[in-house]
Amino acid sequence: MKESDMPAMPEPLVSIVIITCNRPFLLEHCLQHVFAQSYQRREIIVVDSSTNNESELVVAQYSEIKLIRLRGQHNNMPHARNSGVATSCGEIIAFIDDDAMVQPGWLEALVAAYCDETVGGVGGRVISMPEPYCDQFTGSPHLVVNVGGRIIGRDIGCMSTETIEVDHLIGCNMSFRRMALEQAGRFDTNYTLTNLREETDMCIRVKQVGWRLLFVPAVAVLHFSSRSLNPYFLERPVVQFSNGRNSTYFAVKHFGITPHILLGQLLDSGKYSGRALYHAGCFCLGAALHLVGRVVGFNEGIKWRLQQHLSSTAKETSEISDVMLKI
Repeated sequence: MKESDMPAMPEPLVSIVIITCNRPFLLEHCLQHVFAQSYQRREIIVVDSSTNNESELVVAQYSEIKLIRLRGQHNNMPHARNSGVATSCGEIIAFIDDDAMVQPGWLEALVAAYCDETVGGVGGRVISMPEPYCDQFTGSPHLVVNVGGRIIGRDIGCMSTETIEVDHLIGCNMSFRRMALEQAGRFDTNYTLTNLREETDMCIRVKQVGWRLLFVPAVAVLHFSSRSLNPYFLERPVVQFSNGRNSTYFAVKHFGITPHILLGQLLDSGKYSGRALYHAGCFCLGAALHLVGRVVGFNEGIKWRLQQHLSSTAKETSEISDVMLKI
């Protein structure tokens, strides 16, 4: 049989799992972008952890969406992902957050990457600034997990065309082959509060069972995250606690208790503590300089008004003198 006469391979079904919590406005726009994708072999699953019914009303506009409601969960992200996987039917399971707006061609590029049977996971660009400004920055991403358990995730929004193999993917724009998830197991619900590193944990386990992870630039989303606006140590204390706890749990779980791991954790702690001291110093100095600026501005204002008063007085005196001379 000629190759041209062979039956075409069926297009894989993609399950798109959207995680949302109390953000109906973002969810509505996220869904609009998903439905604008031209690839039709898909199912859409919304996992809603909201404390009200506003997001449910958004989903009700689309009869084909499968809705899962989670109530009273403290580890919403891992539980939500596991619930989405359990409900899904697709050969490929893609995860996006409600604040991730998939770009044109996202789904087609994602499916194309899985033509390589050694690939177990695919992610792509996470753009934090709108077009065309994002495309002024070019280069390959750095998505690395080093031997000390430290995570590097840089340049994920840069413009590039090269597909590369990476150590981990970004949670708001990642996908896995169902077989890879079945072999790796469920998402770990020990990641609490901010759930930092839960997606990296899964990526590591998928690689451990023999699959490759790819970063494909065309698999792109625009990400509207309010967290990125705040420096790390200007976050609430509970966020700082959670990020420290989850990062250390991840390192010990996957790399054990070794001098290298302990050194890596100390270096991380030193880096974050240094950033905290820097921001604290900037805050204190800034507050002090703000008060000084107020005093200087007050003095400048008094000087200006005094000059205006003297100028006005001199003008009046000059006018009176002119009148007297005419008399």
